[in-house]
Amino acid sequence: MQDNDFRHHVTHVVEQGYTILPLLLTSEECAEAVVQLDRLYALRDRGGLELIFNKARIFERLYQIAPLLRIVRHFLGDDALLSSMHGSVLGPGEGKGGLHADGSITGHNRARSMADDDGGERITSHVLALNTIWCISEFTDTNGATRLLPKSHLHTSLEMPKGGLERSVIARAPQGSVIVFNVNTWHGPSHNQTQAPRYAVLNPWRRHWTRCEYEMAEVVDPQVLERAGEERRIFGIDAEAPYVERWQWDRDKGGPTADHAHLARGKN
Repeated sequence: MQDNDFRHHVTHVVEQGYTILPLLLTSEECAEAVVQLDRLYALRDRGGLELIFNKARIFERLYQIAPLLRIVRHFLGDDALLSSMHGSVLGPGEGKGGLHADGSITGHNRARSMADDDGGERITSHVLALNTIWCISEFTDTNGATRLLPKSHLHTSLEMPKGGLERSVIARAPQGSVIVFNVNTWHGPSHNQTQAPRYAVLNPWRRHWTRCEYEMAEVVDPQVLERAGEERRIFGIDAEAPYVERWQWDRDKGGPTADHAHLARGKN
């Protein structure tokens, strides 16, 4: 990504709450992702579309693409964490819902986490998290592409801005692109009016010091972690809280030191 392009995308996230990075996956990579999403969709009732980096090699690619990581780390820090990875298959006729803002389960938009002193206002001064939607299908006006409400990331209330759905815009994007948006941005799927499914992958990212949707260091397959190479930090190995005294803990590996390996959980 050229510096001018980088600045453009950063500015759009700051001012509008989202941006679209075009054509980061090839058509061949998207075709393979569709094959795997179809396979996992059949298993959806038993979590087939959850944590899909553990279930097909093609999805490991999504957190190793430099232009995306540059944007993520610009807003969330060099130690930003991957919070989850879900597959999304929106069938014909689906996607008639409204808009929502992410972070209501584990993030700062969780109603029960709002303190009295917050005065009912969300944190909007800084970007606390980003969501990314990989467009495995082309996103069009008619196939259930994501709707986004521009500038709603600056809206302080937990309630959707008045007239939000009517003022939202469809994120038109070529196949292989990724939509990046502030966790505060109101969004939702549009109506899939076609006869074909719309495929996507959802990758939320969090700051290192906030709570992710999964204990990623615990759920990531060891072989997936090894293949991640230098990017293994995105799984939050060093974010694991010590369950022994700190002098017995190796923060870089997220477990007891070699001298105290007998204290590792699951060991007698």
